[in-house]
Amino acid sequence: MTFEEYTYYRTGSTKVPLIVWNMFFKPFVSSSFRSFWKYWNPSWGYFLLFYCYKPIRTIFPYWVALIITFLISGLFHDIIYIIPMMMKDVKFVFPFITVWFFIISIGILVTGYLQIDFNRTSLMFRPIFHIGYLIVTFILTRYIDLSVG
Repeated sequence: MTFEEYTYYRTGSTKVPLIVWNMFFKPFVSSSFRSFWKYWNPSWGYFLLFYCYKPIRTIFPYWVALIITFLISGLFHDIIYIIPMMMKDVKFVFPFITVWFFIISIGILVTGYLQIDFNRTSLMFRPIFHIGYLIVTFILTRYIDLSVG
C-alpha cells in the first residue's frame, strides 16, 4: 500500500484540508481506544505500521508488537527534547512521552481484551471518553515522572 493509498484509506481523502479535518475528527468519534490511533496522524501512522509494527509482528505476537511500536513512537517524540537537554549536561531526562505512550498501549490492550468499545455510544459523547482517557493517562505519567524525578 502506498502512502497516498494509506492516507485515503484512513482519512477518506487525499486533499490536505480534508485530511487535517478527518485526522482530528475521526479519532475522537472512533469506536475504541485502539481505533483512535488508527486515525490519528496518518502520516506518522503509515511509518509506524509499515516500518515498525508489521516487521515486529513477524517476530512477536500482536500485543508485544503494539507495545514496542508505541515505545518507538514515544522515543521519536522524546528525542526532540531529550537530546538538547543532554547537550546541556542534564544528568537525567525522564522520557515522558515514551512512558505515556506505553501506558496508552497497555490501556488499548486491556480495553481490547475486555471488549470495551463505544459502538453503542452516541458520536457526540465519544470524544469525552477519548479526551478523558488521554488526560487520565497523562496525569498517571506525570505522577510517575514526579515519583522518579
